[in-house]
Amino acid sequence: MKFGLLYEIALPRQVEAGGKTEYDAYWEAIEQIRFAEELGFHSVWAVEHHFLEDLARCSSPEVFLSAVAQHTERLRIGHGVVLLPSPFNHPWRVAERAATLDILSNGRVEFGSGRSITGEELGGFDIDPNDSKAMWDESVRIIPRMWTEHEFSGHEGQFVNIPPGRVMVPKPLQKPHPPMWMACTSPSSYETAGRYGLGLLSFSAGLDAGLAKNVNHYRQTIRQAEPVGAFVNEAAAAFCTMHCRPGDALARERGGKSAVLHLSFMDQYYGGIFQTKGYSEFAQAAATPYAGGTNEPTEAKAPSDQLIEAGHDKLISSATICVGDAERCTEIVGRYQEAGFDHYLALVQYGTLTHEETMESLRTFAEKVMPNFA
Repeated sequence: MKFGLLYEIALPRQVEAGGKTEYDAYWEAIEQIRFAEELGFHSVWAVEHHFLEDLARCSSPEVFLSAVAQHTERLRIGHGVVLLPSPFNHPWRVAERAATLDILSNGRVEFGSGRSITGEELGGFDIDPNDSKAMWDESVRIIPRMWTEHEFSGHEGQFVNIPPGRVMVPKPLQKPHPPMWMACTSPSSYETAGRYGLGLLSFSAGLDAGLAKNVNHYRQTIRQAEPVGAFVNEAAAAFCTMHCRPGDALARERGGKSAVLHLSFMDQYYGGIFQTKGYSEFAQAAATPYAGGTNEPTEAKAPSDQLIEAGHDKLISSATICVGDAERCTEIVGRYQEAGFDHYLALVQYGTLTHEETMESLRTFAEKVMPNFA
């Protein structure tokens, strides 16, 4: 099992009102990542999100990851993920930026891609939710060709037309190109990742939602992969929020409540997307274990104390979050390993947790949990 961190640069408005700034959130993340490398973590990943004020302030992940690359030496540097629908990012620009990041990180890039699952973001870039999957599909096939062909041979598609003859520069340091991954939530996306030969970045909520079945299907499908890139990436990564402290009660009090708060923010941004045909499959499994989910945008408000108490207990028991003392966190990570994952990605900067609490959590997890999976 390899261990990594995933960053969204979380800064809820109530924390910001208390005096913490975006500057603080970014530079605290850098310090946490440097510490994680010292502790033996394998990778660090950054999301691409737009407009999600309470949830994530990471709208330019390649800029953030370039800074991370200059403050680290060994950590793999992951896009988790870059959004491929062309109104978000034209494939030329994605290919160029990822290749530049690969050079500046001395060949450490892991390239994950996705299409977005919020109405807030899709609507902000005037993207029809019913087109987002086809847009992603078109771009994910183009980008590895841009990396490996000297003169791009051209593409005429549904959403992007690119004439032949252009030379994409620079080319990635890793040859033939960085490992490619796909964000997965709905069951069919696990099949797509396997069929396309892409590493699995699972953003499904917990192990009680058929996740082991989906991973097994991915493992079976990837055996017959027709890769969109130059090679097959068979790695499978699970993601969830993590807070590990010497005392189980303390971890639940701080990490559990913060996790419920962080996850509850998602309801603000779905924006009716579940009602669209393009996200109907995701909607079937999108009822949140802390609040029951919603198809409509909601007001920004904190969940009640009663909901928080009920919520984090259920989130922990379903392994939706990894919160507790070292023994409990070891048991939860072990469940992901048994489900077929070989990477565990922890979100550690979230909710109302302080920088100091996050640093202590990283140390406890690295010293008491990670050695059990060496």
